[in-house]
Amino acid sequence: RDLRDLTRRSQPVEMAAQFIRQLGALKVKEVPDFLARKLSAENVTRNATTFMEEYRVRYINTGSPAPIFHVLGGVFTMAYITCWPAEYRHMIAAREGKH
Repeated sequence: RDLRDLTRRSQPVEMAAQFIRQLGALKVKEVPDFLARKLSAENVTRNATTFMEEYRVRYINTGSPAPIFHVLGGVFTMAYITCWPAEYRHMIAAREGKH
């Protein structure tokens, strides 16, 4: 692989970075209109379709094992997010000696 390939951001990552930069440049009262424009059903559908096509070309068509790791990472993240409130309550109770 060429070093430029390793440092180049993928289109979805670049789009997310651009979205965050645009959002950061707004005043608070401008945020709802901006989000309504950017998060319309049409935009979300178009971006999701584009992402899935690029993902298929990059990982599925090449026979890469990366999708397996992506699913494992997603499951781990969701499990962590789901269990964290209970673990946090246990940690606080243990700290206060109520456990």
